[in-house]
Amino acid sequence: MGVQFARADVIRAAMLLLEGGGVWTPGARSATKVPLCALDEIGEIGPDQRDVMDGFERTDTITAYPMVENHDTKQRTSLATEPDKYLAPLAVARRGRRLKPASQLWDKAGRLLVSERVRLNTVRVVSMCADRPVLSNVWWAVKTDKDGIDKAIAVWLNSSLGILTLLATRNTTMGAWVKLKKADLKEMLVLDVRAISEAQLQALADLFDDLADEEFERLPRMAECAARRCLDDGVSAILGLPDLSGLRRLLATEPVVANARL
Repeated sequence: MGVQFARADVIRAAMLLLEGGGVWTPGARSATKVPLCALDEIGEIGPDQRDVMDGFERTDTITAYPMVENHDTKQRTSLATEPDKYLAPLAVARRGRRLKPASQLWDKAGRLLVSERVRLNTVRVVSMCADRPVLSNVWWAVKTDKDGIDKAIAVWLNSSLGILTLLATRNTTMGAWVKLKKADLKEMLVLDVRAISEAQLQALADLFDDLADEEFERLPRMAECAARRCLDDGVSAILGLPDLSGLRRLLATEPVVANARL
């Protein structure tokens, strides 16, 4: 994990969080506990791009299978999203591939979306919620039991603590380009929504709704981003965690995020 970060304080914060659920911020004497679990304990990770294209083809015609197609950071600026494309089931397999039943693929559609690959110095949000179940060719769809969980996890992943976890889990492909493989995503630690109260879960879902359409700045500007600050402050207030502004400032200037040396 240490090689994923350049600053000792960020390494310490990541280790305490991922090894014991401890939320520590620079200057604090001790860590505050938060319940964590692997993402696949609360949601089923959907098919990857290859599997989706083995059962469907993209179309502009409205079908029963909506999808979220792109990750243009000029468009993907907020927590909420809607389908921008549709899928049509293939009648025959693509050359050299095996046809996968559309019904089996669609059964894993979800409202919660997590980035499959991002460029850290330009990305604004690493997770979104769609207004209905979708599949995607550039986002992992995650199927959960209820609406509130989708929103709570999207809030968590876009918080400074979620960004810290994602950075620690990442597979670097080239510079600021990172990839989240399915195996890593299954084991990635997120807030254990089963271990918090219904009131806290509802408060996180309400926080999502309050910020759903707000524009988030790119990660290198996360320290100055009003939406990210509101999200962090809301998460801290709801879960009884310390102020995350110090950690947010350090994450914004990590070399892999800022695409610059210290």
